[in-house]
Amino acid sequence: MGPFPVTRLITWLPVGGIERRLVAVLPQLDRTLFAPRLICLRERGPLADELEASGVPVSVVPFRSRLSPAAIWRLARALRGSVIVHAHMYRANVPGTIAARLAGVPVILGQVHNVDTWQTGRQRLMDRLTARRRTATIAVSRRVQEDVCRTLRLPPERVPVLHNGIDLAPFRAPLDREALRAELGLRSDQVAVLCAARLHPQKNHRGLLQALVRLPSALPPWRCLVAGDGPERANLEQLAVAHGLQHRVVFLGQRHDVPRLMRACDLSVLPSDKEGFSNTVLESLAAGLPVVATDVGGNAEAIEHGVSGFLTGRADVEDLAERLAQLIADAGLRRRMAAAALAAAPRFSLESMVSETQKLYLRLLREARPRWSSAS
Repeated sequence: MGPFPVTRLITWLPVGGIERRLVAVLPQLDRTLFAPRLICLRERGPLADELEASGVPVSVVPFRSRLSPAAIWRLARALRGSVIVHAHMYRANVPGTIAARLAGVPVILGQVHNVDTWQTGRQRLMDRLTARRRTATIAVSRRVQEDVCRTLRLPPERVPVLHNGIDLAPFRAPLDREALRAELGLRSDQVAVLCAARLHPQKNHRGLLQALVRLPSALPPWRCLVAGDGPERANLEQLAVAHGLQHRVVFLGQRHDVPRLMRACDLSVLPSDKEGFSNTVLESLAAGLPVVATDVGGNAEAIEHGVSGFLTGRADVEDLAERLAQLIADAGLRRRMAAAALAAAPRFSLESMVSETQKLYLRLLREARPRWSSAS
């Protein structure tokens, strides 16, 4: 028997964290076991060409409305022959589940990437009804698993946890750190704090600015680099000026060299109000950066509090300021936490994520079709 046809479903492929993981993971699947492809339900998006260049076909089955009967039937026809359909997020999970059932696909998966992703009661009801018709609904962290079980009324055994993983290679490449720091305008005596996250209210950059303004004046020199763009940028730049932080906080805009940026810095901060399983946290560990992050989503599953970083209360500005001050002031603590971060990073590698994905696929295939056991 040849490789099992696997179809992933997503709305489209913008330059986002979930989409970048897809582009990284799908080409790494063992082609003797799986033949992956991806179907977008709206349009291709900017990452589609990159995925196709890696040998993974990308096609579009457009939906004008999420539950369009005609579009669902078109998708069902496109899914015939697949043995695994794996959809991502509500907008693909619901129509994808219905179409895969119509197509007779043996293993049907949805995936939830964050807590509290359902925007209306109708969405919760629709996903609850369709989740019962899936083989499983994957969660990216234990906290997301708890949220899915509670909202969709599923038992934990129907909601496996599959942690995100990142490619560690860019964090191991040779780098002239001092030259990069000079390029970023960082003096050798400055402690560089990096916040790499899209400028969206969920990421709570406002709370970060409120914490920074509370830092004691007696601390060693420091500067905060904010990498990312989004709808909050203009407001945040104005707020930084209002707080008198315009010479301390630098807005770098969208960056495509986050691994390099992290290796030029001394610690990382992520003050989010909500997360599923943060790529920024994993990248910080890979870069050997102590992380100060809110205890939301899967952050506590990656950061060991007091060892590789600090977990702070959600929206607790005083706690955030205290932990940042502690790390800015203590170079020895930063070095110890950096070593612990580097040691933790391999648990969340791309290779680990690919391996766990393949194990899950093969297990579910065996359970769905015992005669395929020998293929694994």
